[in-house]
Amino acid sequence: MRRAVFDIVYGTLEEKGHSDDWFHRVVKQDSAGAWNRQEKGFIRRVSYGTIERAAASDRVIDHFSKIPAARLKPVIRSILRMGIYELWYMDSVPAAATCNEMVKLTKQKKFQGLAGFVNGVLRNVARADKEELCREILDKCRRETEKMAFIYSVPEELAILLTEAYGKKTTKKILDSFERENPLTIRVQTSNASTSQVQDNLMKAGIQAISCPYVEHAFRLSGMERVEEVPGFEEGHFIIQDESSMLPVMVSGIRPGDSVMDVCSSPGGKALHAADLLGGTGKVSARDVSEYKLQRIRENVQRLKVSNIEIKLWDGRTADPEWEKRADVVIVDVPCSGIGVIGRKPEIRYTAVQNVPELQRLQREILRGAVKALKPGGTLIYSTCTVNPAENEENARWIAEELSLQLVSLDEDLPEVLRNKMTGQGMLQILPGIHEGNGFFVAKFIK
Repeated sequence: MRRAVFDIVYGTLEEKGHSDDWFHRVVKQDSAGAWNRQEKGFIRRVSYGTIERAAASDRVIDHFSKIPAARLKPVIRSILRMGIYELWYMDSVPAAATCNEMVKLTKQKKFQGLAGFVNGVLRNVARADKEELCREILDKCRRETEKMAFIYSVPEELAILLTEAYGKKTTKKILDSFERENPLTIRVQTSNASTSQVQDNLMKAGIQAISCPYVEHAFRLSGMERVEEVPGFEEGHFIIQDESSMLPVMVSGIRPGDSVMDVCSSPGGKALHAADLLGGTGKVSARDVSEYKLQRIRENVQRLKVSNIEIKLWDGRTADPEWEKRADVVIVDVPCSGIGVIGRKPEIRYTAVQNVPELQRLQREILRGAVKALKPGGTLIYSTCTVNPAENEENARWIAEELSLQLVSLDEDLPEVLRNKMTGQGMLQILPGIHEGNGFFVAKFIK
């Protein structure tokens, strides 16, 4: 199992992959079914936990090693991170077993000469008093943001960005939320089943379904293991979708008969939400930049049996002449730094800040291409799954100034609990740890 954990951790942190992709890839390799459900749970917990706590673990490595974590061979760095996570967060695993397994893994990876080094560092960690060691590390931190970075295991640049935008108190709540797993949420496809029908079926199956606070026809689920086995899944009664990502369509004002373009659509949740509001009328053009992304849309469209969605391979930076001034609503959910979903994708924390300038350029290129599809009087919805003002409010102001669109209030489309001065100006920022669901931003414009 440790080799499986290593592959996920190394592939994610050293090869810059995605944790979910690596986990599913590794589990699929177990064709003989050698791992039971509990063992798969162990692999997931240790791999995702190691990724989440990597920044803090590196500070621990630096404390005990003459060679800083940043200068270690990537294989050794990954093994030490795994060992530290087990020692500090897996009470059910004896310390001696962890040290022995990490030494064995080091030798399996052809680093026999460093087995003693790995053993020495991990046994020092095992002998140390965790609280006392943390105090020592924190005492060496010169800035409050450096302390936050260690406590919450994030790069200091991310702590600085959040503190400058939201202050220390809110930043700590946001960072703390990254360590809590949000419940699974679903949105009912009302053209296929009623909300009460879905809720009744879930209750009969022993699955708790609590209504989401912001969006109608949506539930938080608990009490099940595999969503594919939930009653109504195969029949297309609902789609898995975070409540925050339902908000762009909820405030869009889509009406029966409208033509809707959903740019950067994969996996298709917003397109399917739009189709549901259309009630079988109008048309939704769901598009993305790769066949892999389109396949994810197709799978959801087919399962939910929706017929008024066109799926198209298209780079959103390029205007589509077939859709010029044709769309009543254009939804632009752009690639972003993803700070709002770090709780689900822990590796995002390590690249979120450094990628922002490049992402902002891409976001604006996509907006320039997409806006040409909007007819006069049409609505553009801009959204991201981040909490970074440079990608959110700054881009909203850029849209108004450069694309000559007008921000319009969101208040009439939002529950009272979400209304504030910002929503009255046409923008909504969902903050993890402050609001329910993932971090998200939505802005609404009229042409």
